[in-house]
Amino acid sequence: MNTSPPRPRLKQGAFQIYTGEGKGKSTASMGLMLRALGCGFRVYYLRMMKPRWKTGELAICPGLHPNLTYKNVEQDWILSKSKNIPEHVAAMQAALCEVMDELERLLVSAEYDLVIVDEINYCIHRDLIPLERAIALVEKRPENVELVFTGRYAAEELIKRAGVVTEMRKIKHHFDEGVPARRGIEF
Repeated sequence: MNTSPPRPRLKQGAFQIYTGEGKGKSTASMGLMLRALGCGFRVYYLRMMKPRWKTGELAICPGLHPNLTYKNVEQDWILSKSKNIPEHVAAMQAALCEVMDELERLLVSAEYDLVIVDEINYCIHRDLIPLERAIALVEKRPENVELVFTGRYAAEELIKRAGVVTEMRKIKHHFDEGVPARRGIEF
């Protein structure tokens, strides 16, 4: 006999976007992830564009919680160079096509209460994922699943469909003064 309490479910999910030039989009999505896990929800977190970065979250999240599935797209992508190398673009497009197939299957199954797709907006902006594919994903979202897209350059067509849109606006950033990214703070 199973004596564990029934899994909590969202009564009403939404589609959220965290976008803008400012710092904090992925960080905000991780805060939402922690909140959802603390409330007993199942979370699927997919990082699309940070495979080489040895970030703090990559070190801890894969084994953080039994209700968390944390995935990282392993295709190499160098932010400053790959967008100009046709072979890199084609390889990333192929990798992300497979990832989107799996993501759609997981989203539609409602196996997860919260699905976060980190940096998808950037991928759409760079034509690594067709906008129509992302719109189809949003439109297939079950009512009781929260879906979050992060990344700069959110498409207006997605913003129109979202229930929550947060823009991170850079007012000042020490990167502009030559301060390099710091381990544990920026990555």
